[in-house]
Amino acid sequence: MADVQDCLLWSGTEWISLEGPQGAPGVSATVDAGTTTTSAPGGDASVTNVGSTQDAVFNFVIPRGETGPNGDAGTQQVGTVVTNQLTPGSNNTVVINNSGDATNAIWDYTFSLAPGEKGEDGTGVNILGEKPNEGDLPASGNPGDAWLISGDLWVWDADNNTWINVGSIQGPAGPDGNAATVSATATATTAECDKDASVVVNNNGDANAAQFAFAFDIPRGCDGDPGEKGADGENAEVYVQSTTPTAKAAGAIWIQTQP
Repeated sequence: MADVQDCLLWSGTEWISLEGPQGAPGVSATVDAGTTTTSAPGGDASVTNVGSTQDAVFNFVIPRGETGPNGDAGTQQVGTVVTNQLTPGSNNTVVINNSGDATNAIWDYTFSLAPGEKGEDGTGVNILGEKPNEGDLPASGNPGDAWLISGDLWVWDADNNTWINVGSIQGPAGPDGNAATVSATATATTAECDKDASVVVNNNGDANAAQFAFAFDIPRGCDGDPGEKGADGENAEVYVQSTTPTAKAAGAIWIQTQP
């Protein structure tokens, strides 16, 4: 470090030398800058000489400004849920829109679902009436023609040109069926606030006992606006240089060194 020429204090308008009257010649002293430490907000700035009066080493402690208040927490809620029916064969879709904003989200869901495709038309049966006996059936018929004889259905077989007894048109009573059941579970995971929400639906059961599992991926609310800047700490300006510094506030110290 260069030799110190003077130590001055900024009054707010000018630099004032702290140098006293010239004393008797002495041994040249040295001044070095030691450490600079940032302390907790609200404390006082300090300068400590950890060297000696002859060979000074200044350690500086400067408090940081107070932390500003936290921003407001974000919110999110479910808005509208709309279900649309698509044409058979279309792909099912889920559209999720945020009608709120990044801080106060309102999630609107639109489900578009397609029914199963229509099956092919079957061959119709034209029941013409009843006959007492098989011998009373006409000699021929058209495809689909049928007659009832004692509860049995006789259908014209155009390939073999004959009437075929296909049996009773009313089968035996079936066993009582079980009532269909539907259950559902839902899970939700949190995504980043700038991601789109999504939902996945799976049926873990079957057509008679459906077990729908809804998995929602919902973005968290974004961080609120930054808090206000904390108050400035006390002035602890110290300049160690040969040229005249520009002080920010009264109380600044200039340790003038030799050019």
